[in-house]
Amino acid sequence: MLKRIRLLLAAVLTALSTVVALAAPSAAADTPVPPSSAGQRWALKVAGHFVTVSAGTGGDSKLRANLTATTPGTTEQFTLHTDWVADKGFGSAVSFRSEATGNYVTTEDDASASMLRTRATTIGAWERFTLKQLSDGTFGLLASNSKYVAAELGTYPDAGLLRARTAQPADPNSLGSWERFSLVKVGGQGSTSPAPAPTAQAPVARDVVSWNVCANNNGSCSLNDAPSTTVATNVSNALHQAMGTRRPDAIFFQEICEKAAKPLELALESWAGPMDVRFMPTSFKVGDTAIEAQKDCDDSKDGVSRGSFGIALAVPDSNTWYQGTVLPSPPKKTSTDFAKEQRPMLCAVMPAEGTAYCNAHFSSGPYTDANGKPAGDDTDPSDLYRPKQAQAMRDTVDGLTPLGYTTYYGGDLNTTQNDVSYLDPLYPGHQECGQPTPSSPHTGAPTDGNNKIDYIFGPQGPTYTCRVVDGTLSDHRMINLTTS
Repeated sequence: MLKRIRLLLAAVLTALSTVVALAAPSAAADTPVPPSSAGQRWALKVAGHFVTVSAGTGGDSKLRANLTATTPGTTEQFTLHTDWVADKGFGSAVSFRSEATGNYVTTEDDASASMLRTRATTIGAWERFTLKQLSDGTFGLLASNSKYVAAELGTYPDAGLLRARTAQPADPNSLGSWERFSLVKVGGQGSTSPAPAPTAQAPVARDVVSWNVCANNNGSCSLNDAPSTTVATNVSNALHQAMGTRRPDAIFFQEICEKAAKPLELALESWAGPMDVRFMPTSFKVGDTAIEAQKDCDDSKDGVSRGSFGIALAVPDSNTWYQGTVLPSPPKKTSTDFAKEQRPMLCAVMPAEGTAYCNAHFSSGPYTDANGKPAGDDTDPSDLYRPKQAQAMRDTVDGLTPLGYTTYYGGDLNTTQNDVSYLDPLYPGHQECGQPTPSSPHTGAPTDGNNKIDYIFGPQGPTYTCRVVDGTLSDHRMINLTTS
């Protein structure tokens, strides 16, 4: 019943799509974070106590060391984020977003005694913290006021209250127990249980689309600073026009922002039938630590947060299991180098249909940026990561096959036909959209300028048709595999 109500609502929204596409929503109409995000959740502990957000009655959103909580509930959970800092790049600082409030932790000014509260809707200087790794494996949290965060030892009402009040010592390892924080992973990235076995055999006929929608900060793309609802409406409309009367079985999206996922799900349902849209963020290693934080999308032109940057997977509503993976990705080569994007993969299974789908966005090879400068992450010919990413994807696919699933996989693999050997692990026993037969050359129509860098793979045996369609919104064209 709930799904039917949502479907009716989505139909109304799509009927108004022209108005939605032109009318920019106000900053107050912020889109919530979808519960289907596969971003890692974390809990903070200090002196053995979980940090909690006072989000209940009173709603002051203050952070405190909870002296009674023994397990991390919603008010003790955060996602970690990182945004671009001039001359330092991504990964130089981390921001905490509360699962309870949906807001970022900010350091208040001196008039508020530098307390920490979750009240910020976007990331700025006061929402950034530097993680200082300490010798015992804990972290000092250096706030934007150049002081370390401490949990108060005082009595109620300030018991355990977090304030950025400790002056920087010459040696951070001299910080006390109430200034040492542990980061504890909570749950997994998506479903935590093993994938269930299918209850039906996969049909031969499938219709799968992959599209890098370029919806973050690329000035050459029309969605680069668009609000989440506008992205959802325009992407859905472009797909509907490209598909005509056909309905996709799955859609792989790359370069999309987290808060577009739920509105996109509703928009797609108005013409494609009941679907779930899952999301998996791209991440960065924070500083010199092993901690990973989600890359934040640029705020929309209205100044509203669009959440994390990453990939999404639209699958039938029968989906019961999905899981995100951080693929092996290039590290920083020097201490002064910018951090490299840690690339995502997202898989989902449909037991009732016997099918599984995996979407990925591989590391970028060498290219020249808009300023004529060399760019790209996977640029060391002696230590390439795209072959490692391809192997990791294939290992996942091979893990689903014994369960009985027929798997379709691909995405923006950032590899041209000249370097297609990097993708060798993906081909054996499967067939790529663009290959009339499994033994045909690895060729296909360009999907990005004059290059083909977007791929979809499926099982050998069916008759394959592969279309490349310009959706006009992105610098990529969408690729559409159909089997019969």
